[in-house]
Amino acid sequence: GGNRMETYQNMAETIRHTRMHGEDLATNLEFHYGLVNWFIGQNINARPTTRFIVPYLTAVGELKAQANNIDLEYAYRQISKQLLAGTDGEAASALGHTLQLKESLLLRPLKILLAEPHTLSGWLSINRDSYTVIDGKISWNENPVELLGDTYHFLNMDYLTEEKHSAASMIWDHDNDILQEALGFYDELNNRMDCGDWIELQSALEADEPPAGFDSGLWQQVRSAHLGFQAGCDILAVLPSIAEATGYYELNVNPDLTIHIPDRLNDADLQQAMAKVLVPPPVAKSDEILAESGGMFYPRETPESEVYVAEGDHFNAGDPLFIIEVMKMFNKVYAPFSGTVDEVLVKEDGVIIKKGQPIFKIAPDEKIVVESPEEVAARRQEVTERFLNKL
Repeated sequence: GGNRMETYQNMAETIRHTRMHGEDLATNLEFHYGLVNWFIGQNINARPTTRFIVPYLTAVGELKAQANNIDLEYAYRQISKQLLAGTDGEAASALGHTLQLKESLLLRPLKILLAEPHTLSGWLSINRDSYTVIDGKISWNENPVELLGDTYHFLNMDYLTEEKHSAASMIWDHDNDILQEALGFYDELNNRMDCGDWIELQSALEADEPPAGFDSGLWQQVRSAHLGFQAGCDILAVLPSIAEATGYYELNVNPDLTIHIPDRLNDADLQQAMAKVLVPPPVAKSDEILAESGGMFYPRETPESEVYVAEGDHFNAGDPLFIIEVMKMFNKVYAPFSGTVDEVLVKEDGVIIKKGQPIFKIAPDEKIVVESPEEVAARRQEVTERFLNKL
């Protein structure tokens, strides 16, 4: 690029276009996309030290922990219900149809962002100025429809006809038709009305009296179309609400270009907890110990040593259980809780194991209580209700 900002923007654009395919493929592409956009949104001249990355990852982990508790479908149903409560008859039928048509248009990119916290981090960083919190509620400084279009572009999901892409990798054609119609409507409206920004345009559209260049009938059609295009867009506020709930923007660049790191992001316990949120260990049954990664399995410290644990042995939380070698790195695996080994499922030294493979059958000292699907749903709805209160 011609300057530092152009260089960062070119890096972000290159990563945005990059697609990788492969069996069990795992890369740090999303991490780099989020980080590059964090610097673009904060200050591309920032001077981070080696102390920056772990707190940054912890902040991203907090985003993911909050995102895991958001039920988008429930939120959209509640938003739709609230909108429909103020209408009846043909108006209610038309609005209900509109909200149904727009559901996938609005929810697909949000689901992707909530599922991938590094990408969400990048989106939040470059869109910090798109909203303001007023009396605890999210108020948009930009047209949510235009922000939605930018979000599809940010996710490399633009509608393409000249290239062969799977439907999963781009906006669906019927959603694109709605989006393009809405963008065209606001482009024409901006050309015909002398409004400096979205806030001014919104205020103008609230007026019953038509502005210059519009008769009364046309103005009412414009206002009705505006309400239809904006219907349901409140769901987009879930993204900044997550940032506000976690204090995401407290990690920022100081005037002297050093990084301000909030004290909580240096807490070792929080760092460890958020690392597990970003890279969750394999889901195990309450009577199993699973391999957290693939590699070469060793049940002992050295070939001459005794195995760490054998059938019938009791172990305490934090005791070493086995070693996994990955690229000459020997990673000791420790017990996450106390228990007794009922059965050793991998009995040989130096065998290849896969991530998530059961290593031991165990009897935990304390019964592990697994959250039921009903309890998970109730917890997510409770958190989602708090988000809805910010609309």
